Amino acid sequence: MFPVTRGKWVLITGCAIAVLAVGLGIYRLWPTVPHDGLARADAIQIARTHAGPQATNVISAEIRKDFNTGFDLPVHQWSWVVTFSGNWQLICTGACSRTSEWVAIDYYTGQWIASEYAYPAALTAEPRRPPG
Repeated sequence: MFPVTRGKWVLITGCAIAVLAVGLGIYRLWPTVPHDGLARADAIQIARTHAGPQATNVISAEIRKDFNTGFDLPVHQWSWVVTFSGNWQLICTGACSRTSEWVAIDYYTGQWIASEYAYPAALTAEPRRPPG
């Protein structure tokens, strides 16, 4: 066995702390979303085609991992979920309450997954489902 002096212990401990610090830094900076997916602006543009002209503003655009639509569809590994505000005439007559609609599309291809309107509390939602 090699004799370990106090100086060697300090050197070994310092190196171990440095390696742990570098490892933690790499772990914290490592990207949490996959690369080569649609850009945010492209995802919003594609999702807007599914929301229709009644969509007036983008509330949010988020990348979601293992997104579950809540419908009887498989969980989608990576998706963009874009939420719009707007006034959809199909749910009211006369003065419409503002509503929102989220549109989920595939993170890589932009293929539509599902959409759902969020209505004022007095109304109920009927989700749109993909064909098939």
